[in-house]
Amino acid sequence: MVTPIILAAGGSTRMGRPKALLDFDGRTCLELALAAMGGLGRPIVVLGPNRAEIEARVDLSGARVAVNPDPASGQTASLKAGLLLLERETEGFLFQPVDYPLVARADVARLVEALRADPAKSVFVPSHAMRRGHPVLCRRAVADEVLALPPGTPARAALFGAPGRVAHVLFDSPHVLMDMDTPEDYAGCLAAYRARRGR
Repeated sequence: MVTPIILAAGGSTRMGRPKALLDFDGRTCLELALAAMGGLGRPIVVLGPNRAEIEARVDLSGARVAVNPDPASGQTASLKAGLLLLERETEGFLFQPVDYPLVARADVARLVEALRADPAKSVFVPSHAMRRGHPVLCRRAVADEVLALPPGTPARAALFGAPGRVAHVLFDSPHVLMDMDTPEDYAGCLAAYRARRGR
């Protein structure tokens, strides 16, 4: 069982509104992320200061909710909050910041297939043009390493500190790199989303 963790605790200060609730033709960004994780284990959604607004707009009854009370402490703190809810029988975890709206279920399936095919690797990261994207899939043992990181240490210190255990899963499309920090980023992702759907 692979457990998805969706990180949606950020304050979205540059965006000016919660990125989890950005609209993609009738679906919120968080709903797109949850749909992409379909077929995996019960998702964990990490929320922060916008929790009440997000829970009022998105049905999270099928997910477990973790809370990062201090999103300013960084994304690693949110990931740790989610990892604390992992079940013992979990084979691995896949985490994705909520602002990668172009990730689809087929992308997630490719990562899971890579994990099953290569028992020597522990971290599976989608890559395009020599750049790492999201979501990132890890074996269960990596969770303990992330949780052991000192406060303020980025998760990549645990994930990518031993390059020999990292598998780069190559994608022809740059969509695994496309995130949203500003309204301009949102407009670009929305245009790409519509182009892919033929709208």
